[in-house]
Amino acid sequence: MSKIRWTIQILALMVANLGLLAVLETGIPCPFFYCHGCPAAAFACPIGVFQNYAALQQFPFYALGVVGLLGLPLGRFWCGWACPFGLVQDVVSLVRGRKGRDILRLPRGAWIKFVVLFAAIVLAWAAGETLFCKVCPAGSLFAAIPQRFVSADFHFGTFFYVHLVTLAAALVLFVLVGRFWCRFLCPMGAVLGLFNPVSLLKVRVDFDKCSRCQACLSVCPARIEKLEDIENCTDCTRCGRCLESCRADAIRIAASLRR
Repeated sequence: MSKIRWTIQILALMVANLGLLAVLETGIPCPFFYCHGCPAAAFACPIGVFQNYAALQQFPFYALGVVGLLGLPLGRFWCGWACPFGLVQDVVSLVRGRKGRDILRLPRGAWIKFVVLFAAIVLAWAAGETLFCKVCPAGSLFAAIPQRFVSADFHFGTFFYVHLVTLAAALVLFVLVGRFWCRFLCPMGAVLGLFNPVSLLKVRVDFDKCSRCQACLSVCPARIEKLEDIENCTDCTRCGRCLESCRADAIRIAASLRR
């Protein structure tokens, strides 16, 4: 499953950059964290779109509709299988080895990303500007740095250096803590996490087969702490690592309304 997931992540990155062809630069919000400022971006970042609506003091009916249509069936599957910034974190995490144990152990802080989401929207509404975009590390990697090389009109400014600092800090944290951005700070992860309890796609544990060895929890990139939380918690990205580690074949990823 790991090879399939890596393949899909790379394909998703390619699709996200189909904007190299102007006719494919749609501006439609994508279901993962990617910067519309990227020279090749084919889609808009949902968090950027939400901020734009907030800055205009308008309700984001369109953006919420698109994200809802994509998030309701799959929840945070998009984070684990398609997000380009998630791919970056997975690549960096290879430094820690196959099991991906955290070098820096932090308590679970799933609530923090909801605070980040709330703050990004409120600040955009108050300032009339997409302030979160100016410090976003994904914007650093996918937009600010590429624009430096492809745009003759690009000028260095304060926020370019801010982007570099936030990206450098993020990369260090990715080495120390697996999927740090997804687990603690990603506002898009917060949005998609809200769909996890009601999404059609679930990671289900058959407790009749489960030996409670907790091998699944030991390899979980989201650091879910209880077996009972796997199915509906806002952290699970449906990556399948738990399924691969289960010797009892007690875990499955199922697209069904029934258990």
